[in-house]
Formats: sequence, structure tokens, C-alpha cells
Amino acid sequence: MVEISHVHLAVPEQATLSRIFREGGAQSFPQWLSTDFAERPRIDWYGIRGALILNPPPLTDETRGLWPRPVDDWTEPPRGVVLATVDMARAATDLAPVVHDAQWLDVGEDAALGARCQRVTLGRSVLVLAEPTAEGYTAACLARFGEGPIAVALDGSAHVGRAVTNNPISDGPARYVRLGPVDAPTLIFLPPSG
Repeated sequence: MVEISHVHLAVPEQATLSRIFREGGAQSFPQWLSTDFAERPRIDWYGIRGALILNPPPLTDETRGLWPRPVDDWTEPPRGVVLATVDMARAATDLAPVVHDAQWLDVGEDAALGARCQRVTLGRSVLVLAEPTAEGYTAACLARFGEGPIAVALDGSAHVGRAVTNNPISDGPARYVRLGPVDAPTLIFLPPSG
């Protein structure tokens, strides 16, 4: 089964991240998460397990962040990962070998991300492409880091952050909690599934 298996964050210090997870009702450090130190918070990479990738597209400096690493750790996956892109159609084509040509579903615009979104379900997780529609969070992340992961979704019941009634991962309510300034990663807390 192809699904998201890992997310690697870079953060200035882990105490704030632990507090956000605790306050959000999630595990202190989910099994699918690893961290390193960085001056500014960012999502360095995400992993996919179970994908047989025979012919990856040519990766440029601009598109390298879209491409997952093969990680077969077989822990519980995150609920979803959001990837920023400047061209959703091109990104979907580039990722076809990873998602095994699964159908991307248009899920509309997300005001908190400032982007038009498409998603594909991979096993127990969801991969979302976000293309900016205005100056906002996704555009700021693209300007700072280029294409790649900008948000991760997990089970939780955060009472802080921005409440939304609809999100691109589950189509339901969520809380968006940013880990720092305007282009810092966002944790999307979703009510537990099932």
C-alpha cells in the first residue's frame, strides 16, 4: 500500500513543538515525525512507503521539494501532507509515478492556505497540492523555500490557532496552528477519524 510514512521538521527548539502537540491533544512526538535543529522552522521532507518509483522525472532545484523520500518505517502515518506548488497540473504529472496515476480530486480553495487545492488519497493518508491564489501563506512558503511540504495534518483537538469549517484533507473542521512566522510550517489538527 502506498502512503505517506514520515515527515521531517526542522525547528529552532523542540519544547515549543512538544507544547503545541500536547495542547492540540496529539501524541508528544508522533511516530511518523522526526526533527532537526534550524534557525527558522520548516518541513525538510516527507516520505512515502510502498511506492515503486522506476522513472522519476528530472528534478530541478525548484521541484526537488515535491519529491518524497522512500521511507518504509511502517508506523502509523500522518493524516496528510500539503505540498506547495507554482503549477498544480505540472506537479500532479511529476508525482504520477509516486501516486501510481491515482486521480487527483479538486477540493477548491482553502482561505487559510491562500491556495487552490487538489488531493489524492494514499492508503490511510492524503497528499494535497496547494497552488497560491493570492499573496498569503502558500505564496510566502514558495518564495522562501520553493516547492515542497508546507503543512502536515494529524489527529487532535487544538483549541488554539485558526479554526476552519472545511479543510482540503478531510473536508471537515480543523484547526491550523503555525509553528512560527508567516512562512513557518502549519500543523492541521483534525478531529480523530473513525
